[in-house]
Amino acid sequence: MKSIWSIRTGIRDFLESIYRTGRSWIEKYPFIKTAYTIFSWLSLILFVLSLFFVKESRTMMVQYLWSFYVLLQFWFLCRSKTIPWKQIVLFVLVGVFLVVPFTTLTVNALHVLFGGSTSDTWSIAVITPIFEELWKLLPLGIFLLFSRRASALSLSDYTLIGAATGVGFQLMEELSRRWLSSGPLAEKFSYSFTWLGGETIHWDLFSLFPGRFEESVFPTLMTVGHPVHTAMIALACGIAYRLRTKLTKWVFLFPAIMLLWAILDHAAYNGQHQLPGWVFRFHDWTGSGYKTQPAFLLILAASIFADYWSLNKIRNRLPSLPSEPLLNPFTELWNMTRSFCLDRGKFVYWLGFYRERRELGFHLLYGNEEAAGRQEPVQARVKALYQVLTGIAIILLVAGLFTGIGTHASGGEPACFACMFDSLQDWWDRLDWYEQGAILLGVLALSLLFVGFWPAFGIAMTGMGIAGSGHEIAGYIRDPKKLFTPEKALSVAIGIVLNRIPFGKALSWAGKKGRHYVSKLLDKLGSRKPDIDVPVKPKPPKHDGPDHHPGDPKKPDDNPKKPDDDPKKPDDDSKKSDDDPNKDKADEGTEQDETIGDVVKEGNKTKYTNPAGNELTWVDQSPKNINRDIDQFLNSKDVGKATEAKVADFVRNETDIKAYAQKVMRSDGQAAGDLDVVTKDAIIEVKASIKAVKEDQLNKFTDPTHDLFFNPDQKKVILYIDKPLSNLRPEQQAMLESIKSKGVTIINSLENLKGVI
Repeated sequence: MKSIWSIRTGIRDFLESIYRTGRSWIEKYPFIKTAYTIFSWLSLILFVLSLFFVKESRTMMVQYLWSFYVLLQFWFLCRSKTIPWKQIVLFVLVGVFLVVPFTTLTVNALHVLFGGSTSDTWSIAVITPIFEELWKLLPLGIFLLFSRRASALSLSDYTLIGAATGVGFQLMEELSRRWLSSGPLAEKFSYSFTWLGGETIHWDLFSLFPGRFEESVFPTLMTVGHPVHTAMIALACGIAYRLRTKLTKWVFLFPAIMLLWAILDHAAYNGQHQLPGWVFRFHDWTGSGYKTQPAFLLILAASIFADYWSLNKIRNRLPSLPSEPLLNPFTELWNMTRSFCLDRGKFVYWLGFYRERRELGFHLLYGNEEAAGRQEPVQARVKALYQVLTGIAIILLVAGLFTGIGTHASGGEPACFACMFDSLQDWWDRLDWYEQGAILLGVLALSLLFVGFWPAFGIAMTGMGIAGSGHEIAGYIRDPKKLFTPEKALSVAIGIVLNRIPFGKALSWAGKKGRHYVSKLLDKLGSRKPDIDVPVKPKPPKHDGPDHHPGDPKKPDDNPKKPDDDPKKPDDDSKKSDDDPNKDKADEGTEQDETIGDVVKEGNKTKYTNPAGNELTWVDQSPKNINRDIDQFLNSKDVGKATEAKVADFVRNETDIKAYAQKVMRSDGQAAGDLDVVTKDAIIEVKASIKAVKEDQLNKFTDPTHDLFFNPDQKKVILYIDKPLSNLRPEQQAMLESIKSKGVTIINSLENLKGVI
């Protein structure tokens, strides 16, 4: 044990000496940093240019964005993390540049020793899953072996380390697949499309942890992406290490079981139809890959609860805010989200304070002698951030107090919270620039008594930002919904970008100043028309007769006449009706109501009374929900639902879908039927095969005398049957002929469907 400790310490000291030497060289020779900065900017510029001219760069960018999105999901869910983002990104790079080459070297070395090739079943389905799942744990093992803070990690830290390594591994693996994929399938569909399995790797924007492996054609099993497997095993390692003193050493069987589970999922998917049957029986017992992600999420939720439970045991030793009697992730998330939306200057302080406080708590709870050396600097950082947040709170409190005193002294009514910010900006705007500068320097000097320069500068700039944005803050308080408009979200995003890039604030200032001149120039060039209020000609009111004014019942007739002023003979009307040359023209302008039955709209619900007198209802669907449901059922195990989703997916690429899988209900709450796919002009009834077709279902769309008729707009009815119509029995053939006689169009392929929708 002592020899292992000495080797570990020796390697770490050697690496740290190299690091310190490098830092000293940078301090001694500043041109190194300058050269690196220039190289970084040139590399970025070349990469941006390559996106326009090199296809492989665009491919790499697509996969990088997907991997970044997966890592963001883990970062958001792991609420008790203490490792900063910069270190997590290093684990991604280790997964790319260490784990992938080491795994490839290991597998190839085994083939050199024992023969065979990497395309053999035993290599793909046995050797590769074992070594991939094992070697992805290497970065975690190296970190735990050499890091001084290894004993003070939260369970979320273990999860993030495993997830980041898996993200890096899958980034390189999928990037290789995208680069090497070629042929008509890859060009027409995607890099992971196969003839027999369809789409096999799924990158869905609205999925949790996209990148799962599952055939889209008759799926029977699946496997989650590399990040989920590695995060699950790493989390199990952290739980076992945390419980090693309370339970026996058998607790380390837990990460071993998680490792075997991941290997089984991986092997079963890689060896479909090739491995022995007992492997798939074991795989079925574990959920065929569909239970892995839910199990991981349950373990993750329990670990976050355990982390905060531990922190609350020592909360009297940790700094806490006045409105925080219990440390919990929900309050932290709310404060960070609110500061991000309303005051981005405070967001960094909230983010740093919560993370550093958690790190300090785990140092106090679990830190060993090595971790104790990091405890003091962490405690100092937490104290500094706590003072910054407290100082900001005091400034706001004092500003509110003085505003209230001023209102009371003037004899006005009590000020509302939003009015306080309006008054604050009115006062700030009345000051000259030198007065504002003096106040800024005063706040900076006062803050320097408690914190360092940069935190003090942050306090001063935050106070200045609040004072100068009082009307805007007041508007958000009065109408919080303004924060959720797309325009505001885009404005916030652009503001963040401009505040983070070099010369961003200068660009923002130049944009504001130049907007007026650009608008005038565009008006002169004629590319923009000035806003002129054009009166809209009102529609003439609809009259039921010459003597009725439904829009204004009190208004007299425009040309009133006495009954005796224009005597008519009894047969004048009939004669005029027969001889009036303008009769046909008048009839042409009359709109005909082609709706069958009575349709009444109540919000998003439609009530329809059909000719049989039965009331049917359905709820209108939004395009967003329609697209979400289609994407969800594309990979359904239910063949009927999957077929409906496939047809709907095809149709939405051709025209707008008004309804998908829409339920129609009777007045007693019983189901009357459903609408599979509805467009502006057609109702498409989708069936996986001829066996699922029932003639009475089509009668509900074609026969107005049917008790459950619900096609009030008389839309065209299309019957789509997915399987070929061959070897039909006589009764099936007769049923199809009967359906056709009712005006239903029968379609048997998506290409034919395209021509009739």
